[in-house]
Amino acid sequence: MIFTDVFFSASNSNTDNLVQLVDSQTNEDVNFKRITSWIDGTAMDDTKVDHIIYRKKMVGGNPFYYVRTDVTAGDLDVRIFGVKADDINDDTSALQAAFNAACKLGLNILLPAGIMKTTQGLLLDFSWQGTVKNRIRIIGKGLGNSVIKNYGPTSVPLFIKGPSDPSRPPYFSVSDLTITKPEGETRYGVGLLIQNFIGAEVNNIEISNYDIGFQLVNVCNAQISFLISKYCNYGMYNERTKNPEGFTYPNLLNFQNCTFLGNVKFGAVIISGHAVKFDSCGFEGNVGVGLQFTFAGYNGREALSLINNYFEGNTNHDIYFETSSMTALSLISNTFNKSIIGRVSDVVVNNLSNDQVHMSSLSNSFGHSATYIPSASSKNILYMGDPSKFYLLNNDMHQSSLES
Repeated sequence: MIFTDVFFSASNSNTDNLVQLVDSQTNEDVNFKRITSWIDGTAMDDTKVDHIIYRKKMVGGNPFYYVRTDVTAGDLDVRIFGVKADDINDDTSALQAAFNAACKLGLNILLPAGIMKTTQGLLLDFSWQGTVKNRIRIIGKGLGNSVIKNYGPTSVPLFIKGPSDPSRPPYFSVSDLTITKPEGETRYGVGLLIQNFIGAEVNNIEISNYDIGFQLVNVCNAQISFLISKYCNYGMYNERTKNPEGFTYPNLLNFQNCTFLGNVKFGAVIISGHAVKFDSCGFEGNVGVGLQFTFAGYNGREALSLINNYFEGNTNHDIYFETSSMTALSLISNTFNKSIIGRVSDVVVNNLSNDQVHMSSLSNSFGHSATYIPSASSKNILYMGDPSKFYLLNNDMHQSSLES
């Protein structure tokens, strides 16, 4: 049994084309293959040696280059960079080194089971160097299995930054991961931030105990599914920065089977969005508003579609929708449950302009628990603005006629 560090030491003279070794970090079997070219086909030289994936040994004054054969298949196990995932050792430096290598080589990032303790933010940055392959995924072992636990006041524990030129977007996805802080720490920073992407996929991610759990900045055409963002100040906050060259306002965002639970201020906020859909998502127990959405008429007129979502126990409104431009809004087959005494309207539609608002509200159920007392002053849907500007298609079920 020969460990990798032993094979590549000065005392070992073996230069076989293929060697079967044991990884010095993971104690698992690994093969190295002798090569003359790098991942992109260019000639191999010392500048392309990273000492983990691409390695060099000198024998008789001559250089011999090798590559890990498991990585050539496109996947990078971060443990080979020294990640321990034991909630004792600080994995920040090892994870960042793995991220840098994956970004440079275009490799999928495989996270282990366990708790990866970090004390600074992690950055996967597509803007500072081009990747050889334009498809990178971060793949964990599932919620509660692969955990990034960030200690201390880190601004962004996991930051995915897209290229500065949106005309050449990479394919990126992140899945099967929990991001959290130790119990008792102050809510601070953004758990997962994705910025400057046209096309991204988020699946099966749980985030808790941050100021903002999940944030998209200058992102469009994204699929977000099975996201759980809970116990933050803002479960989610999506926006466009002031001058993002070539990027658009939040649009073509599809949220499916997501949960925004027990957040202190808002479940989810989208600023100046359009063509956004929430399908089969839950907004429950948020102390402020469940979903706040503003529309300003950028890049299209269709604003928001809500289909088969569940709202309950949000202290303020379930939905606050504000528009300053002509728009369309659709609410279809959603469930709204009032359960807090003194609760205000489920849905508020505030038209700040003199433009038309076309709203379809179909087959929604507006109900309340036994402890809630219906009131004529708390309409299920409250329309604010010039009544003549609202064009309504309505066929809902109201448990109490007082609020219909």
